[in-house]
Amino acid sequence: MLIFRLAFILVILTNCGKSPHDSKFKENHSDHKSLTDSLKKLDSLVAATKISDSRLAKMYASRALSLALRSGKEDVLAQSFLIQGIAHSNNNSDSSFIYFLKALKIAQNLDIGWIKAKAHYNLAMIYLYASDQKTALTFLDSTISLSREVKDYSTLSNAFNTIGNLKLALMDSLDAKIMYDSAFYIAKMHNISKQLGIALASLSRFEKGIKNSEIMRKNAVKILQTYSGNEEEIATILNNIGMRNPNPDTAIWYYEAAINIAKQGDCKEVEVAAYNNLAYSLIDIKEISKAEECLTKFAIPIAERLDNLHLLSNLYDTYCDVMIAAGKTSMALNYERKSLNMRIKADQKQAADQLRLLAALLNVKTKELRIQNNEKELHEKEFKIRLFFLLLTVSIMLLVITIILYNLKIQKNKFKFQKSLFNSAKKLIDIEENMKGRVAMELHDLTTPFYTVMLQQIEKAQISNVHIEANLKNRLSTMTENIREISHRMDNNFIGQLSISELIQGLCNDLQPVTSIPIQCSIYQNKIDLTSEQTIHVYRIIQELITNAIKYVTKGEIRLSVSIEDGMFIVLYKDSGPGFDNNTINKNGLGVSNIFERARILNGKAVLTTFPEQGTKWNIAIPVSHRI
Repeated sequence: MLIFRLAFILVILTNCGKSPHDSKFKENHSDHKSLTDSLKKLDSLVAATKISDSRLAKMYASRALSLALRSGKEDVLAQSFLIQGIAHSNNNSDSSFIYFLKALKIAQNLDIGWIKAKAHYNLAMIYLYASDQKTALTFLDSTISLSREVKDYSTLSNAFNTIGNLKLALMDSLDAKIMYDSAFYIAKMHNISKQLGIALASLSRFEKGIKNSEIMRKNAVKILQTYSGNEEEIATILNNIGMRNPNPDTAIWYYEAAINIAKQGDCKEVEVAAYNNLAYSLIDIKEISKAEECLTKFAIPIAERLDNLHLLSNLYDTYCDVMIAAGKTSMALNYERKSLNMRIKADQKQAADQLRLLAALLNVKTKELRIQNNEKELHEKEFKIRLFFLLLTVSIMLLVITIILYNLKIQKNKFKFQKSLFNSAKKLIDIEENMKGRVAMELHDLTTPFYTVMLQQIEKAQISNVHIEANLKNRLSTMTENIREISHRMDNNFIGQLSISELIQGLCNDLQPVTSIPIQCSIYQNKIDLTSEQTIHVYRIIQELITNAIKYVTKGEIRLSVSIEDGMFIVLYKDSGPGFDNNTINKNGLGVSNIFERARILNGKAVLTTFPEQGTKWNIAIPVSHRI
């Protein structure tokens, strides 16, 4: 198997790296498509080897960069920087960060959307690795917008899935499920098997009962098996099924299946994880010698070849448990020391990227010193520490209970206050709607008398120039008709006669002549069925957004898109106006506050992103699944 793999790699390297003096290479060099194909092959090789052999992955990435530099094409250079970033992402996050930034800079200069989307996604992953969740979310939000623009649905689904993982880590299971559902919906709509399988596996966490969760994971495996190259994901899912299965024999079957799939895809880390879990299941069925063989013959040698110190530490810890099960206490203690030593080395290796691990490193060193002490002293100290932590835990629990009770009281009062504010805001909005209705009626009633009087005045003026007189009458007629249109759009009865799609499109068409800034309006569903209340509030929100933009935006464009995604009515708005400071929302008039309040009335959520001189973005989501 190794010989065939080396032969395949040799063929790829031969095709991608011939001398400039070779005539066939010159022909490929001049052909942009052939060059792109070569980069795609190298990109695949980097993705396949970045974990199992980082040195080889970096060599492929360097060859991609060399091809790009020879081509002299900036778009190809940006693509090669992406490949370099991926090659370094496993153990040189600082270098990876620099390469992704270089790719992003070129992509922004050339406006290459798909490279911008992938660069933003990879930068988000680096910030997540550095525990900067706020910046990571910003990059993921940009990834979603860019991926939608260029229709890169694989990256779009990945971004939603990553946000779901982050929300789940923050214990926000509701938002996490929404993100996973979005990833699943996008992958299913566009028939992307890999992302569909991953999203389905993620959603299985929310299933009640091990049986249902296992069925979903099996379905995810079937989807991923439709195309090759998904071995890592398949092996990971099989490994997770085994971990959640209470039957050791069944779990062993899944671990062995995961190992076989991981071997096919050369996914060494997943293979080691499966061997590690397999060892514990073998302990459960008293197969101690087989458990030991799993570690010493397979898992530990693979981890040593990978030079993955974290994996080795976990494996030594598992081996310690195997020795305890075998009754070899002294060997167990020896491997516990080796595990701690290896953990220290792993933390030291990672400290260059994450200084925050220094505390963990000191903690591991403390454990090592404790193990080196006399066994009697160790037990005495551990007893004291346990007693201290027991007392501390009891104290903390009492404190936590007190805080919880106090917070419950505060939350109850806060809920009453918010309910009062909500009712007040609803009353104010109802008053505003009634005022608009009365003003609309008065405008409509005054339009005809105004038109008649002005027409009589024009005729009495006896203008000698017939063309001027006709022009004045036409303008008077147009102005009168516009006043009628305005009165109609202020009247809720008129709003209730049209669909939200017709209202939004009509509003954009009516307001476009008022401004020189282009209004880009995209409605992705022809029929959107909303209740009368939803229609009025949504229309007023969009009316407020566009009229505000007409007041303040002087250059660029105004973008508005409306769609239905997973039972949510989504409004995405963006303009290139002056923006403002989020901290001064309450000082910017009632318009912005009305948008938030109307969204809350509809049980939705409005998110405003704006900075001075950087434009304004709105992301508004309103649940309408029961009407669609």
